[in-house]
Amino acid sequence: MIMQLWRKLSVGIFALLAGVSFPTHAAYENTPAWWQRYGEERDAIYAHMKRYGITREGVAAMRRLTETAPSYSDPHVSLASEKLLNPGEHYRIEMDEFILTMKVPDVKAVPGNWIWPYTNTRTPDPAMKKLLQRENGAVRVANLGWYTCRSIFPPGLVGRCETMGVSMTYRILKPDEMADFSTPEKLRELSRKIIRNMIIPKEQVEKAIREGNILNGADNRIHLDSETIVINGRVWVRDVMDSSYRRSYAYATALSPDRMVGFTFGLPEYDYNANPDPSSYPAAIKRAFVLMEEVVASLRIARVNDDGSPDPFVIERVKPAPLPVREKLPAAQ
Repeated sequence: MIMQLWRKLSVGIFALLAGVSFPTHAAYENTPAWWQRYGEERDAIYAHMKRYGITREGVAAMRRLTETAPSYSDPHVSLASEKLLNPGEHYRIEMDEFILTMKVPDVKAVPGNWIWPYTNTRTPDPAMKKLLQRENGAVRVANLGWYTCRSIFPPGLVGRCETMGVSMTYRILKPDEMADFSTPEKLRELSRKIIRNMIIPKEQVEKAIREGNILNGADNRIHLDSETIVINGRVWVRDVMDSSYRRSYAYATALSPDRMVGFTFGLPEYDYNANPDPSSYPAAIKRAFVLMEEVVASLRIARVNDDGSPDPFVIERVKPAPLPVREKLPAAQ
């Protein structure tokens, strides 16, 4: 029975991979039957990539499928990584000529752990070009989250379950921004300016309190000033900000004179300002720090066809983490 179901789904996935949509999706219909067929085709694409690996052909098939439902169509295709990758394997994100890999941690993922496996901003098609214009040259390439609580019950079923996450953005630099990203030192200075602008002067906060106004960001604090660090041979600029029951670790690096990537780790909600001693943190918060350190330490960026040209952000060139081991796609398919 299972094999018969797989064969039926395979017919759909291979048709989509060949660039041919199902006849049932020739016209959009907002009906239960239409959406059921849509879901079956989507699940078939996921099953194919789970078995044989994430490929450009699979992502293109997913895009063609989403284009049959206009309200869900997006030229920059995201995938639910928890359906495709196992703990210990690596996320692989290709951004133009750059390949970023990062370890999949062995913890329960929050539903909807999204990655955008392929991003083309060098030669975008018309739809992608329109998206880049709308987003001012910045696109998400990862939006991941994990539970840090421990329970015999599913997360959130009984009591509170802390979560943490990371959001990653790839961006085209404007000509007037390139100088600030030309060296780690200049990027660090830019980072310092940005985080200082996030600190609201004490007088302004006191005035808002006297007038009974709510002032967002009134409790922003710089926990760690901008600094340069090296992660697997690449220089990053990092800063850490505290705000109301939040702590965020922000990282940024320049990939080329006109491209950069940055990511922010958001830790679980907790009054970090009132509890400066890490040894007093609850167990879930401590686990979040360990998880963040593990994921960040695994991060690698390599350049396709790297010619070895000097790069102020590269101390040592590294290779991407290995691809997940999957079945080899039969030649007939």
